[in-house]
Amino acid sequence: MKPRTMYCAIIAIVAAAFLVCLGLQSGGYAQQAGDKKTDEKSEKNEFSDVEVTGWRIRDFKPYIKAIEELEKLNKEYSDNLLKLAIDEYSTGLDILEDMENEVIKIKASHKEKRNLNERWYWQEIDRKNQEQRQIAMKKTEAKMKSITYLTKAINYLDDIQHVEVRQEPRFLNFQTRLFQCYVSTQYDLQNFKPCIAILERYITLSDENAKDIWAYKYMASCYGYMEKVLAKYKHASEDEIVAYKNKKNRSMLQAVELKYGIESPHYKHMQEIVEQDEKKAERINDFK
Repeated sequence: MKPRTMYCAIIAIVAAAFLVCLGLQSGGYAQQAGDKKTDEKSEKNEFSDVEVTGWRIRDFKPYIKAIEELEKLNKEYSDNLLKLAIDEYSTGLDILEDMENEVIKIKASHKEKRNLNERWYWQEIDRKNQEQRQIAMKKTEAKMKSITYLTKAINYLDDIQHVEVRQEPRFLNFQTRLFQCYVSTQYDLQNFKPCIAILERYITLSDENAKDIWAYKYMASCYGYMEKVLAKYKHASEDEIVAYKNKKNRSMLQAVELKYGIESPHYKHMQEIVEQDEKKAERINDFK
């Protein structure tokens, strides 16, 4: 190839490479411009309210509490709270169910195990006691964890202020189940006092709940506990003790009435027990 021809070929290759690079760079600029337009478009969609009204409402945070409370009346806000409550309840329930499955496995394992090294009766008793302690620890640990989630669920429900949501059957049915689970779990942990407020609310939720025998059985026990605690407390007033005693007795009578009827011998027997309890309290007060 002649020198002149070779020189022309090199010039042509360099020019072609330059054009390719220029095209890529132009494409890059075009893509950047396209991305910028996309970002501007999405930003426009995100802040469309701002462009239309001029108010930056997405950044608004109420200073006055009454305005914030007014926003809580929104149905969407209440629906979200209900979903959160259901999630917390489900988590607490899962913990309890997992615990029950573990207890079943522990019992089955101990039942199938052969204890050939046990020569004395006390060794068998010691083994069974150890098994019961293991099960009791599992139950207590799970119930304490569950209560945390159940309490959160109740708090979420209490924050729901939308009237229609609170009157929906799904809300009322869920609230009933949640209260039942909370009370029975707290009661098993011997946390009787927190049960009282929830039980008193429970029987007012519906006519069906007002006739729930188990509610009054739990209430009678919790009231009885508070009566006993206050009787030992030096600074408790007599009126407080009598108030819990009366609530305890009324709850026992209500439970027996719902179970057997007011004309049954069971109800009359319970009446006698209540009357003796109240007379005993009167006799004790005479010496004070």
